[in-house]
Amino acid sequence: MTDFTENFNKYSHSELLKIIESPNDYQPLAVETAQTILASRQLNAQDIEIVKEELAAIRQEKKLKDQKKKDFENSLKNIGASVLSFVDPIQTEIPNSVKLIKIISIVFGGIFLFQLYKEFGMIRFISTDEAKWDFSMVMYFLPLFTVPTATVLFFKRKKIGWALLSIFLTYSAASSIGLLILTINLQPSEMPTLDNIFPQTSPMKHILALLFFGGTLYTICKKEIREIYTIDKHYMYTTIAIIATLTAMTTYGVFI
Repeated sequence: MTDFTENFNKYSHSELLKIIESPNDYQPLAVETAQTILASRQLNAQDIEIVKEELAAIRQEKKLKDQKKKDFENSLKNIGASVLSFVDPIQTEIPNSVKLIKIISIVFGGIFLFQLYKEFGMIRFISTDEAKWDFSMVMYFLPLFTVPTATVLFFKRKKIGWALLSIFLTYSAASSIGLLILTINLQPSEMPTLDNIFPQTSPMKHILALLFFGGTLYTICKKEIREIYTIDKHYMYTTIAIIATLTAMTTYGVFI
C-alpha cells in the first residue's frame, strides 16, 4: 500500500473519489488506499457533495471532449470514404454526376490550400521589388491561380469552370509525362555531393501524378458530366488538344 499511499496523498479529493467510484478500473489495493486517504481527510457531508459536483463537472467535460473528437473522426471518415469511393477502381455502385462534381471540387479545393501553404514563401518573394516577372514565372504560378477559380466555377456548374479545370488537368497530365521522360533519361552527375543535395525524383511520383490528373480528366470528360456543363465532343477534344500541344511544345523547349 506504501507506493499507492505516497502517490495518492498528492491527489485531490475529486481524483480520489473518482478511483473509489470506479473500482472496476483500478486494482483493489488502489481503491482501498484511496478510501483510507479520503477518510483520513475527514470531509463532512457538504465537502463530499462539493467534491462529487466537481467530479461530475470533470466527467461532463471529458464526455464533451470525447464527443467532439468522435464527431471530428467521423467527419474525416466520411470525407475519406467519399474520396475513396471516387478513386476506387472496383466500385459496386457508380457515383452519380452530382456526387462526382462535389467530390472533385472538394479534392481540388484541398489541393489549392496545400499548394498555397507550400508556395507561401515564394508568394511573399514575388510581392517584393526584387522579383522579376517573366514567362517562366507566369507558368510557375499559373496553376496556383487557375485551381481555385476553376474549382469554384466547376462546383457552380459553369461551362467556363469545366474548361478551366480541363485545361489545368491536361497541362498537369502532359507535364507529368514530360517530367517522367526527363527523370528516366536523367543521368547521375559525376559529383556525389551534388547528387546528395539534389536527389533524383522517383519516376513513380510522376506516374502517380499522371494517373491522378489523367484519371480526373477522363472523369469530367464523361458524357453525363459534360451534359451538365453543355460541353460537346468537339469543344472537349479541341480544348484538350490545344493545351496538350502547347504544353508539349513548352516542355520540349525547356528540355532542349
